[in-house]
Amino acid sequence: MRDLVVYPNCSKGGVSTVIRARAVAEPRRKIDAVFFEDRGGAHVFDELPNLRSLIIRRDRSAAALAYMASTFTYERASVLSSPSTVEHLAGKVPLLRYEFHSSDLDIVRAEIGKLALSHIDEISAPTQYMAEHVSGLLPRSERSKVLVVPNLVDTGTFHPDGPSDFGAASADAMTQDGTPLVWVGRFDKGKGHRHFARMLAAMPSDYYGVVVVSLEKEPERVAAFLSECASMGVLDRVRIYLNLPQHELASLYRWARDRGGWAVSTSLLESFGYFVAESTSCGLRVAAFDLPVWKEHERRHLIHSVPIGSVRDLAEIVRAGAR
Repeated sequence: MRDLVVYPNCSKGGVSTVIRARAVAEPRRKIDAVFFEDRGGAHVFDELPNLRSLIIRRDRSAAALAYMASTFTYERASVLSSPSTVEHLAGKVPLLRYEFHSSDLDIVRAEIGKLALSHIDEISAPTQYMAEHVSGLLPRSERSKVLVVPNLVDTGTFHPDGPSDFGAASADAMTQDGTPLVWVGRFDKGKGHRHFARMLAAMPSDYYGVVVVSLEKEPERVAAFLSECASMGVLDRVRIYLNLPQHELASLYRWARDRGGWAVSTSLLESFGYFVAESTSCGLRVAAFDLPVWKEHERRHLIHSVPIGSVRDLAEIVRAGAR
């Protein structure tokens, strides 16, 4: 069994997590993952023997994909965030699937407008909530192609019983004695990172933020977050980590759990929410803005939701949990 996956950016973000988890879940299935740009994730799949990643320039991708489709026997091909690639693969694979993972419906709508829908066999989204929204944006004749393909969590890495020594080597008094609030994501508008700085400011001084971000190609977004922290008076209570490997993230979640901490999701939109899924898989409680996708999570009993945008309620949830 062999699959082909095409996505523009090779990073350590959510789509790489989607692909990794599939490879882990089906070790006998070979996956060729093709990217057009290296965004800091070139080695993210190195330890997976059944997954091969290739970075191919976009202007050479049509020829390269045609060659791969003629050389290997693929069971299916999945295309993400690259409408033009559909035409390059049309008729060259037995099953061609287009996947939507963005929670931004404007992005989804724009991609649908560029898709050669007649060439696509399946259109997928990771949750029922998103599948319904995607279906509503499609012509009626194409809606029968929509299905839910749930995102998988690598439970061999993200589970309650592994190492929890994330902060053991730190000489920082706060990370030794305080209570961590973990935030993971990118400094995109939809992730609500400024809300996290404001929520931290509403907490007692022994709470501090552990912020894990993917590689940012726009440094002004990092600067904007740090500026918000400074204006809220919490800059000295924030620790930022870049591009942590999966096993370190899992250790962080268990470490925060053991110290009475929380994961905090300030996302305003999510199509799935890997941060929440992985942290709850490690037994870490989550304080989050109330999004429909949380109802589809396996460990939703660990997710404590508040109205979207209510920083005060987020802080109160965490304070109440400490009592």
